[in-house]
Amino acid sequence: MKEYLDILRNIYTNCKDIRNNRTGIPDIGLGAGAVFVHDMDMGFPLLTTKKMGLKNIATELEFFIRGITDKKWLQDRNCHIWDEWANPIKVEQTYNIIVTNKPRLSIAARTNIRNEIMDKERDLGPIYGFQWRHFGGQYKWNPNDPENNFDYKKPGIDQVKNAIDKLKNNPNDRRIIVSAWNPAAISEMALPPCHMMHQLIVRDGKLSLIWTQRSCDMFLGVPYNIASYALLLLLYAKEAGLKPGILKGELHDAHIYTNHLSQVKEQLSRKPYKLPRVEIPDENWKGMLNWHANGGFKLKDYVCHEKLTAQVAR
Repeated sequence: MKEYLDILRNIYTNCKDIRNNRTGIPDIGLGAGAVFVHDMDMGFPLLTTKKMGLKNIATELEFFIRGITDKKWLQDRNCHIWDEWANPIKVEQTYNIIVTNKPRLSIAARTNIRNEIMDKERDLGPIYGFQWRHFGGQYKWNPNDPENNFDYKKPGIDQVKNAIDKLKNNPNDRRIIVSAWNPAAISEMALPPCHMMHQLIVRDGKLSLIWTQRSCDMFLGVPYNIASYALLLLLYAKEAGLKPGILKGELHDAHIYTNHLSQVKEQLSRKPYKLPRVEIPDENWKGMLNWHANGGFKLKDYVCHEKLTAQVAR
């Protein structure tokens, strides 16, 4: 996928300033970010220079669309994207109980304790899906029902439903926006949203989607984001009876972690294959809000190079 590889190559080749960040793993990157633009008529933007698991990406997308915030829901479906994170308030409460009266613990030991707590805690806090479906609502953790995670007296704004309604009834609206960035709730979130918002624009019977991303892990994260928003675009288009148009990503702070550089070098040496196609089948279609990753898409003609693995910067 040339559009993505050009950005990756630019960072790898031209960015020399090594910067420290909160993860402890330095990065190189673009000071003013980059723009990714892809015409959906050219194929589905799933990387071919390394193997990508679209089922994993689709499962996370269903998780967001349904507003779920329990990472066990993902794990039960063999999706482990969120394993390393958890609601920071709960993590710190448990951590403080454990380390009380243990002043001699090393920094490494304390980090290990905190990470173990994060691994075990199921609650991710009011992350993406909650903001998509209950923006401004009262978050209410319910381990027995992952979709019943809000106060019914204060459900908030269902931004996805509103976006669908506008696409169907007022497609010329220039305010069809879904935001995950909610400063009032960030302290409870496992991670502040990296991809902060998306906007939908209709022209000439085609639907385009532009997403804005504040922090962009170009090797591991962004390829997932590209495929996820491409799939989301297909779902919106099917729901509204429109053809998918342009997928655009405004990639602020686009960076490569220094422990990913060897993998990036290998990826850039590979010749891309033709992009695959993805179809949303009519069978069992009950609308976007009832869509399921299992059986909800068909990936066709996907030819790719072998998988490239790397450590997530936590």
